[in-house]
Amino acid sequence: MTIFELSGERVLDYLDLLAGLRLSIFREYPYLYDGQLEDERRYLSGYAVTGQVLLALDEEQVIGAITGMPLAMESEAFVTPFRAAGLAPEEFYYIGELLLLPPYRNLGWGSRLLDRLEQSVAQQGACRSYCLATVNRPEGHPQRPAGYVPIEQFCRRHGYTLIEGVTAQIPWRELDGKSTHKTLSLWRKSVDGAGEGRHSS
Repeated sequence: MTIFELSGERVLDYLDLLAGLRLSIFREYPYLYDGQLEDERRYLSGYAVTGQVLLALDEEQVIGAITGMPLAMESEAFVTPFRAAGLAPEEFYYIGELLLLPPYRNLGWGSRLLDRLEQSVAQQGACRSYCLATVNRPEGHPQRPAGYVPIEQFCRRHGYTLIEGVTAQIPWRELDGKSTHKTLSLWRKSVDGAGEGRHSS
């Protein structure tokens, strides 16, 4: 399996593929997201302007991806909580999503994608910290699968720490057709700490 990087207009060539990954994987818990292709295409096209995308391939099949962009270029829903907490968004690089098809999980590919993106950002030297977001769901949520392993464990293994008291409120429509705001926890990691965690995921 291989990883290759996309940026600029090359991202546009993969919009439908990336949108399909998001729509499929984000239907799962904890997202339970009922998205639309055109909305996904619109969102992902932003990475062709200011971000980057890494794809994981098994031979010619795309089996995963990770995306990122400078936090200051993200939506106000993410930028505002940082400013309100006295944190400069310009110092952060936002990791938007880490996507893997189910057969390829817990084999180290999530770690490889994250490490590769962190290294690329570190080489650019424009940001001091990485950040990412996780969806808050109660432990007793009725759609939480048996044996579910929270993504927060992966974040901690890779050196990310919770930004206490700082959250983002993001609306989306769930599988039941209802659109509500979800609370997302925000995490950070110093660029100097890139590559510290290399564990299977």
